[in-house]
Amino acid sequence: MLHYPSHDDSAAKRIASYMSFAASTTAFTAALAGCDVCLVYCTPATVAIPAVVLNALAGVPFVLYVQDLWPDSVTASGFVSNPRGNHFMARQLSRYCNGIYRRASAVVGISPAMSDLLRARGVDEHKVATVYNWVDESVFKPAPRSNSDSSRFELMYAGGIGEVQGLENAIEAMNALRDRDDVRLTFVGRGVAEPGLRRRVAELGLEHSVRFCPPRTTADMAGVIASADAQLVSLRGDSFLATTLPSKLQASMACGAPIICAAPGAAAQLVAQAHAGIAVEPDRPSALAGAIAGMAAASKEKRAVMGRNGLAYYNRNLSRSVGAARLADILARACADRRPNILKRTTRESWYG
Repeated sequence: MLHYPSHDDSAAKRIASYMSFAASTTAFTAALAGCDVCLVYCTPATVAIPAVVLNALAGVPFVLYVQDLWPDSVTASGFVSNPRGNHFMARQLSRYCNGIYRRASAVVGISPAMSDLLRARGVDEHKVATVYNWVDESVFKPAPRSNSDSSRFELMYAGGIGEVQGLENAIEAMNALRDRDDVRLTFVGRGVAEPGLRRRVAELGLEHSVRFCPPRTTADMAGVIASADAQLVSLRGDSFLATTLPSKLQASMACGAPIICAAPGAAAQLVAQAHAGIAVEPDRPSALAGAIAGMAAASKEKRAVMGRNGLAYYNRNLSRSVGAARLADILARACADRRPNILKRTTRESWYG
């Protein structure tokens, strides 16, 4: 398998990575010609190419499990800075995505907002379904509180520290609360935005109330989450993020942690619907500062109720058992779309001669 992996900021290298993976996996699709159905974990959207080829040649139906909407996530990335070039790329990617949506037996969004947007873009109503992502429930589960400092409210952000999270707003919110010795923000993780955040903390003189901790192993995360009073879920207010549910949200809910959510659309709606914490508009440090102050002022029992609400909502709607059962049902129904193999070759040996 010839694959050129790249995750840097070069558009050419990223395209080469996407296309080389699609091409190399397509070369081996014959091995799946006898399958009843394929599930495509669709991010990036180019991973659907082998499934489209398999569908065309062997009649195998496929289900798209859409994690990121294209072209939105691509055009918003800034890979193509020229406006005309960006518009051309968006138009071509939209045509490509519409094509695979038509080919798919079902198109599954990870939030109701994403599913609604898929319908608005012309995907057949009967094809669209919603299945939330879940977390590793053997790891992310309620753990005993391990923080002995009961005199200080601690808000934690644990995860990748990237540009898309908009965590500079959290720093500015803490600056608005700089006179509060009883409130602290802790970052646990690493990422490209971390150096800039550290510089801003130093510029504002917030070392007493904002700290940075190294990443912890996945196995440790339940205990790490339990060491704080609440978890921060943050995303920039970009429109393409409005249908996204960051995995940190499910992880926090599965651990029974109260949440402060400064994110657009689906994430904020979920926190409000689950009564799992406080949701505010993204990119508004003053609103976030108010939420932090409000959570700090809440009693321990009130915060515990938020955590229990989030856990109960996760178990009812987002858990592995619920999501897996929904996907299984969607895949079973998709099997009815199986068409005869037009090449009349269903074994690995016959495909490779």
